[in-house]
Amino acid sequence: MATIKTSFGSGGRNLSPGGGVGAPSLALALRDVADDLTALRTKFVATLTKLDADGGVTDTNYVATQSPAALKTIKG
Repeated sequence: MATIKTSFGSGGRNLSPGGGVGAPSLALALRDVADDLTALRTKFVATLTKLDADGGVTDTNYVATQSPAALKTIKG
C-alpha cells in the first residue's frame, strides 16, 4: 500500500525510474491505484447484481444500465 504524501513528485521525488529518490515510486503508487479501482468496480457491480435480484426493485435492470465500463487501468 502506497502512502502518497503531499510532497509526492516535488523536486522530482518519487518520479525517477526504479523509485531511486523517495518512496513509493510512481509505478508502485499507480499499481496500488489500479488495485483500488478494481476493488471498487467489483463491489459496485456486485451491489447492482444484488439490486437486480431484490424482489422489491422491479422494472429496472441495474447491471445493464449502471455497470461501469471495463477498467482501462490494469496491472500487467
